[in-house]
Amino acid sequence: MSYRNEPPRDDERYDPLGENDPEGDGDIPASVAFMEMMRRAAARNQANQPPAPPQSPTSASEPSRRPISRYSPPIVPVAGDETTPAESASSPTPRLERRMYPEPESVPNASAVYRVQAARRDDDDDLPTTNIPAPPQAGEVRRVRRRANRRRQRTSLLGGALRPIIIIPVAAALIATIFAWFTPPEMINSDVRDELSADIATSIFATFAPTAEPTANWQKRIGIVSGHRGGEVYDPGAVCTDANGEAMRPNENDVNFSVAERVVNTLRGMGYTVDLLDEFDPRLQGYQAAALVSIHANTCREWPGGEVVSGFLIAAPEARASMRGNDELLVGCVANYYGALTQLQRRPGVTRDMTDYHNFREIHPQTPAAIIELGFLRADWELLSTQPDLMAQAITNGILCFADPAVAPALPVATTAPGA
Repeated sequence: MSYRNEPPRDDERYDPLGENDPEGDGDIPASVAFMEMMRRAAARNQANQPPAPPQSPTSASEPSRRPISRYSPPIVPVAGDETTPAESASSPTPRLERRMYPEPESVPNASAVYRVQAARRDDDDDLPTTNIPAPPQAGEVRRVRRRANRRRQRTSLLGGALRPIIIIPVAAALIATIFAWFTPPEMINSDVRDELSADIATSIFATFAPTAEPTANWQKRIGIVSGHRGGEVYDPGAVCTDANGEAMRPNENDVNFSVAERVVNTLRGMGYTVDLLDEFDPRLQGYQAAALVSIHANTCREWPGGEVVSGFLIAAPEARASMRGNDELLVGCVANYYGALTQLQRRPGVTRDMTDYHNFREIHPQTPAAIIELGFLRADWELLSTQPDLMAQAITNGILCFADPAVAPALPVATTAPGA
């Protein structure tokens, strides 16, 4: 590189590329030459661009093109502020443009109010401002959600605590009722049945004891059916014959009526209203009473091989599930007293004619009922034909045990084993 000792001429002061150096003996740095070339190219491009059109006044129908920050709300013309170009030029106050935000009442749970300066044209600095509520903050939203979650949790805990308290007693009562309906008496020990009968009689039928309130008439009424009695045609029932083949008296109809009549008289003497009913008495339709007992005697047939069949049978309505507990209680009371006084054995083999006795289908569903076969006319002839008072007393005590345990006599203790 060489250096020139003399100062540059006037025409060389702005000649960094050395274009005015005809001899080309000056050394120009490459970086300086490149920058000068770039400057000249930019100048030529700017000179070749067409001139910009003159700016015209903003029309009334064209929105302002003032730069808007990314944080600025949108700008819209104010309703009712439309002006014509002529009005805009002559009016001293330019048209107002406002930023769109919801009205204060449309923003729920507003926690603060902030001020937004209205957008104005050009130099309008004294226009009014608008107060707009701030949207709910994130912290307030979280607090509202936490309160709602706590309310739901409290409701769930309360429902979970009450559900077993309601379900368990209802389920226990339902299961106990089902077992009571469908459990045959033979599955329970006889001693346990007797004790349960006494306890239930004391607890359930305490309402029959004298109280200050008047007692319903049907609660003081007792029905006694004399088997085979009544009707247009006399029905003797079972009839035994002697060695000569002649009919013996009393027959079943006579035995039933003699016992039934004594039971009715005894209960009436104690203050009860007692109905002596026939086998097909029309009063049995819907009959409602504290108890109903139908009295019968068993067959006179002779069994093969000379077998002696003795004892009494007693049954309750089998098809009536709604009152089965009371029916079984009445059966238990009568059976206990009848077996203890007559010394007859209670036989377990009841027939369909007893469990589905026609009177059971006729009486009121809430009337406890039982049917008793006093004994077999062949084997128990002496008892049935000669001791109606004893049989009537046993049945009366059994009814009192059921209907009014407070006045029922003590159950006698058998001196001999049944069937001995």
